[in-house]
Amino acid sequence: MNPTELLRNYKEKNIFLAKDISKRLRVTNLFLLDFRGRLRSLAEWPGRLAFNLYLKVSQFKPDIAIFYSVQFAFLASHLSARGVKIVYDCVDEVSAFSDQSKSGSTLLKTEEGLIRKSSLIIASATALCEKIAKLRSDCFYVPNASDFEHFNKATKILERPADIETLNRPIVGFIGAVFDWIDVDLLCKIAQSHPDYSVLLVGPVNSGLDKLKRFPNIVMVGAKDYQILPNYLAFMDVCLVPFKINKLTVASNPIKIYEYLAAGKPVVSTALPELQKSASRVVLVGKDHDDFIQKVELTIEQAKGPDGRSALTDRIEFARDNSWGKRVELIEKLLRNLMAIEKSE
Repeated sequence: MNPTELLRNYKEKNIFLAKDISKRLRVTNLFLLDFRGRLRSLAEWPGRLAFNLYLKVSQFKPDIAIFYSVQFAFLASHLSARGVKIVYDCVDEVSAFSDQSKSGSTLLKTEEGLIRKSSLIIASATALCEKIAKLRSDCFYVPNASDFEHFNKATKILERPADIETLNRPIVGFIGAVFDWIDVDLLCKIAQSHPDYSVLLVGPVNSGLDKLKRFPNIVMVGAKDYQILPNYLAFMDVCLVPFKINKLTVASNPIKIYEYLAAGKPVVSTALPELQKSASRVVLVGKDHDDFIQKVELTIEQAKGPDGRSALTDRIEFARDNSWGKRVELIEKLLRNLMAIEKSE
């Protein structure tokens, strides 16, 4: 929240931008000054002050605090001193983001401090569990998942969205933001080697736009509302996970894999270690550009054969077993065990 938004919301008596999602879920924002580098610690004092004020105004007394981002790790000691149990949900290699490269070592130290303070740690990839194991051995592996029911709607959608109505089949698609960890060169090579394919990108393009625009069969429709993503997914013949293999992605467990599979779609991915360990039964993996393209070609041909229906069922069942509902059950069990241990002490 920038100062202008802060002033506007103060006048509206909604300084925290608090919003009730349901009777048991409220979302709010803290105003943090955007200090970076050595000055980053200057943002912590007003951050703690704002957080204390919110707890007081809302009369909220948490038993557990789950940290999804190390950006707010400075609140962990403060909460722990109040008897709040700290949980760290580790979903990324924090030092690997390109815009954080200069402060990578600082972020790692911050994360290490959060790991040591936490009463419970969960991680979405085995590589993250292995990293955390160097500090402590009690990290629980809880991979990502999908909203199965939402994305499974794609199996029943028959009408194309207007902006892809005239696209030639087969449609080879990717849903998500194109950032610098997406292999744009691979997408371009697919389009170049197969001018008969439509390469559909659904999401904002923040990297490689000039390269992508060179190919008339690469169609970029921009960001779409989450509610209508199944409408686009329904008409993809093959779904892509074209991630580069680097420090960030070797520790990633892309949510989009589970979303694609919930729609019953064939998936071809680059050689992400996490995916090869957990989903190789239902996902084809390309070891390099040429192999990736061959896997796309193979997938399109197989879809025409007699085994297509059986493979579709396998993909959907895999996604059903990896839904957010299943993950919530596991995390809730871990949290209840954590609170039971506290009561027994």
